[in-house]
Amino acid sequence: MQNFDFILFGATGDLAMRKIFPSLYQAYYDGLLSLEGKIIATSRTKFGRKDFLKRLETQSKIHIKNYDEKKWEEFTHNIYYLSININEVKEFNLLNQQLSKNSNNIIIYFSISPEFFIQACENLTFVGLNDKRVKIVLEKPLGMDLKSCCEINEKISKFYKETQIYRIDHYLGKESVRNILTLRAFNPIFQALWNKKYIQCIEISVFETLGVENRGEFYDHTGALRDMLQNHILQILSLIAMKIPKNFDANSIRKAKLKILKSLKPLKIDTLNKQVIRAQYVKNEEFKSYLEEKNIKAKSQTETFVALKAELMNKTWQGVPFYLRTGKRMAESFAHIVISFKNKKNTANDINKLIISLQPHHRISFEMNIKKIESDTDFETKILNLNLNHNSTMQSYERLILDIIESNPASFNHKEELEAAWKWVDPILKNWKNKKSELFFYPAKSWGPKQAFELIEKDGCEWYNI
Repeated sequence: MQNFDFILFGATGDLAMRKIFPSLYQAYYDGLLSLEGKIIATSRTKFGRKDFLKRLETQSKIHIKNYDEKKWEEFTHNIYYLSININEVKEFNLLNQQLSKNSNNIIIYFSISPEFFIQACENLTFVGLNDKRVKIVLEKPLGMDLKSCCEINEKISKFYKETQIYRIDHYLGKESVRNILTLRAFNPIFQALWNKKYIQCIEISVFETLGVENRGEFYDHTGALRDMLQNHILQILSLIAMKIPKNFDANSIRKAKLKILKSLKPLKIDTLNKQVIRAQYVKNEEFKSYLEEKNIKAKSQTETFVALKAELMNKTWQGVPFYLRTGKRMAESFAHIVISFKNKKNTANDINKLIISLQPHHRISFEMNIKKIESDTDFETKILNLNLNHNSTMQSYERLILDIIESNPASFNHKEELEAAWKWVDPILKNWKNKKSELFFYPAKSWGPKQAFELIEKDGCEWYNI
């Protein structure tokens, strides 16, 4: 268990209060954080340590599942607060004064808008907080397209080495996602079948019943493609499709994922509209439309739903469609991966399916066909369930923060992964910007637009809805 100093920029923000502080507390509660670990919270808000701790009491404590008053007092004893203007370099000297003596494991977490990343890195470097003791953590979105992503990566590289940079994707901290490689690597039955000869299609879906809530201004500039598909869903795709490396070290895993992302078949203009469906939710009963949400521009064309067909250009997967979809204000909330296996009859009702559930439950299921009781000719589909839910299962941010403290980058994005993903997504964004793609609509609290069903059904597949 390593000692550490944890500097958090944006400590009064929503993400810090809902996820980061509760995760740090949970790690402390679980006995996984050093008792001497110091947390230095920073933001522009000018108030003292006592005022900040009061804010934690009201805004962060409510998100903790194992609250214990004594543990909370112990945990907050090592939390300090500094008011820092990111644009004022002289104020960064205060950080050095708060760090532990002889500190050699410093984590600097940027829970701030990416537009402030470069200035923060420059000022941290000015006060000497960029040497080998330091690791920086970058929250998404890392850019809005390939060009802006490359610019951020290039400028940050002037101050920090790639080995010091942890680009966080909280989906890579989910227990079910972290289990994908183990499931594939240590079960010969799946090793033998994990290719185009036996798999008909693969689906990755992430649905939310919520609308944009209080994120209207951010979401209207971002949309579903940037918010979910470009990062979380393409990362899951890479873990599903990558070649299992001989070693499970960070470098080997990252290289294997990058190879998959680079093998995504480019979406050409003449076929793009046939393979990509974008849509926006409209009013349905008591649920308002996207355009009625707070801080949404009038006549906004921002998509709240995306469904698309992706293909890989390699020998293992060539010809196997990967269907990806994500949406807000859907009928149900869930995230899952569905692998549909081929059969000789090629009929949808007797296809074996492996379902890896990521949320709200961690579960692996296998749909298989068996003979109906008292019948020798009829069969029925039954499901084998492996429940991975457990009280000790870590939340994704807790797991990832501990990985950072222990200097384990395996579950974090390398800059080349993000750039490869943006390169593949860019043609879609340009097509939408040039208004060459129709925006469809779907009722709030539904399963999405009919065009998304037509997309997958024309290939003889179907979406798996719980």
